[in-house]
Amino acid sequence: MKNNLDFQPQWGLRGPNRQTIFAALWPSCIHPPTPRRHIVTLHDGEQALVFENGPADPTLPAVALVHGLGGTYASPYMQRISTKLARLGIRVFRVNLRGCGTGVPLARKTAHAGCSRDLADILSWIQQQTKQPQIAVAAFSLGGNILLKMLTEIQQFPSLNISRAVAVAPPIDLAVSCREISIRHRGFYDRSFLRGLRKDLKKRALYYPDCPWNTLKPFPRTLREFDDRFTAPLNGFKGADDYYQKCSSKECLHQIRTPTTILIAKDDPVVPVDCFNDVSLSNTTTLMQTTHGGHLGYLSRRLPDGSYRWMDAKVIEWLRSF
Repeated sequence: MKNNLDFQPQWGLRGPNRQTIFAALWPSCIHPPTPRRHIVTLHDGEQALVFENGPADPTLPAVALVHGLGGTYASPYMQRISTKLARLGIRVFRVNLRGCGTGVPLARKTAHAGCSRDLADILSWIQQQTKQPQIAVAAFSLGGNILLKMLTEIQQFPSLNISRAVAVAPPIDLAVSCREISIRHRGFYDRSFLRGLRKDLKKRALYYPDCPWNTLKPFPRTLREFDDRFTAPLNGFKGADDYYQKCSSKECLHQIRTPTTILIAKDDPVVPVDCFNDVSLSNTTTLMQTTHGGHLGYLSRRLPDGSYRWMDAKVIEWLRSF
């Protein structure tokens, strides 16, 4: 099912770049209190981090949030939505994917677009920790593709029960997304992601000096080249083409049986909306489209609660519908 949503951008912030960039820079006074930190052991023995906020009450519903490429549990959208959910009495777990941020010392491998088994391990741990029969999950950008891929494989994880899923701006066709990101806007976002990945690589080299892919000289000029020379070989793929083909969720979305909402903006400068034009969705999946919004932007006119973060409000609304 496909629906159009009426999103009204903040005055002067109608363009995709303005939405994307200003949303990232717009200051927020919403910060969660110091979270409870958990270490989760994954199926191959490596570990990932999970950060918990909200009442430690096993009778309350639980929600998990998953970040995107270059993000961590501390990404601004993760902090904002976590805080807002916790204020509503919901127990929130911010997933820090394998090898991201402060999780670098815990995992030699890294998170990637197809690490659905990692996410299933973490969500299963959360479900056991909370003793809840089911949990809700929201994931953003690359994390959204990971979540959607996991939902298509849910039968492989019989102990995992997801009541509601939300994916915001997921790059469901990785090859198309990587090609377009290097072309659009003169490669601005491609270079932006690469700057962050280069910093991460330097940090990883301190912990894993023997890793043959830690030193990339010359450094890749595109995200696709980075995936071909680092992400793919480190995680067992033959190259970028093999990685993209095996990890894109687009061709399997019709298999999802969990109630799922996908939110995309037609002017997203990072995830081309064309990827969704010919997608086949299951009858439990709803695609919500807005004309404006950029990539994880959605800075709106003033909302009834006094905020300007339309994306936060919609994600929370959908998560609470379970």
